[in-house]
Amino acid sequence: MKVLTVFKHFSILCILGVLVSSCQEDGQEFNDTDISNSLEMNDSKAYEQKLERLTLYMGEVFKDREALRELFELAKADEHKEDINFSLKRLFDSRENPAIIKRSAIVNAFFQNATNHRVSNDDLDPQELIDFINAHDIRMLAPYMGGYFHPDSISELTVSWWTEDMEEEGFAKDPNWEGETPGYRLKLDEDGNFIRFRSKGTNLIYSEKVWAGDDYAINHPTVVFGDFEQDESSAQIIPEIGGVEGLDASDSPLFPIQNSARCQDLTPTSVVRLTMPKFRLTSSIRAWPHPDRITVVVVLGTNPGGGAYSNRPFFEVEVTRGAAEEKRWITSPNSFLVNNWQDRQVDMAFAVFNRRSWSGDQTFKAVVNIKTDESGNTNTTLTQELIIGGWNRSTVHGNATFNRCGTIIDPFRDKGFGQELHSGKRFGIERLNDFEFILVPEITL
Repeated sequence: MKVLTVFKHFSILCILGVLVSSCQEDGQEFNDTDISNSLEMNDSKAYEQKLERLTLYMGEVFKDREALRELFELAKADEHKEDINFSLKRLFDSRENPAIIKRSAIVNAFFQNATNHRVSNDDLDPQELIDFINAHDIRMLAPYMGGYFHPDSISELTVSWWTEDMEEEGFAKDPNWEGETPGYRLKLDEDGNFIRFRSKGTNLIYSEKVWAGDDYAINHPTVVFGDFEQDESSAQIIPEIGGVEGLDASDSPLFPIQNSARCQDLTPTSVVRLTMPKFRLTSSIRAWPHPDRITVVVVLGTNPGGGAYSNRPFFEVEVTRGAAEEKRWITSPNSFLVNNWQDRQVDMAFAVFNRRSWSGDQTFKAVVNIKTDESGNTNTTLTQELIIGGWNRSTVHGNATFNRCGTIIDPFRDKGFGQELHSGKRFGIERLNDFEFILVPEITL
């Protein structure tokens, strides 16, 4: 969006294109911006202008306190404890608040706003906005909203919008771009509308133009509208281990479990199970305003003459931006990384993937070693490789190789990143860029 002019604290008549308006010294900013549906615009520009128009209208809707409270309630309806991530299309289809199953206050305020708006019906057709919502499945993302604010205590709200073009342009300029979205900041307790919609020419906006990102949204409640991809929640993925022999995931140990051992103390019947009971992000690794979605893959070798195989303990598990900001530990959704790490499997490749809107389908070549003779008479090894990843819009955040004997001998050691408590013991934290985790062996001798 191009903001044509910004005037502040003027007491003279302001001429904005074809629009003449009296501007009072009330401490407000106003911007004139053209969000008409010009046939000369390309599709992406027309789409963004329609999205901006919807965003501004929703800003008016959320000045209704009941609608604002419902925005917070939608976090519970979609099982998001902090971030609000909800489909407007779903809301308008049912016209009910799914959190408490009653008439939606947002829907009510949407139509009431159209009735009360200070424009003629010819200038603003709410059905056109609903058609746009349905055509693109427009969603609302509000990182930090539920965990940092309360609907009855906030006095302002920032409404913002996101397009994939913004993200592609941001990363084209800076590969480490953290993301930002344009928006407007409105005061909830002020009477009257903060925008004058017009179907042609310019629209007068009484608000402050802002750029929202993590630092901004932590201090200012912000909701972002856009055609966000419909991420599928992974919850828990049952790992496929390629027919390699070992204990079934449902088997329970018959002997006491210990968390460390020397390889020379293991016997042919010993079982080495490796778990990752918790992990965390020390910073969000996906551009604003999306939540992070983390995938973990481990690769082990098989018999000589075979090929490496992969185990995907979990796929696109969501981490809210608030959880990353506060470096909170998250319980792993799977019980193990390796169910039976066998003696011939010298090492394990470990890779972390993160979802990105702008990227292609990225793969990673994992390389592991196996012993060619398990009798102990030789240390000869061979290399096995496997290409992993390739899911839609996934990138590799980090990878490492863990030696079997080195991993199980002392998992408690501080490797320079501190220790984390689990089951009454402190385990050394492993780090791959912004992804931290602990590895806990469960060994039966």
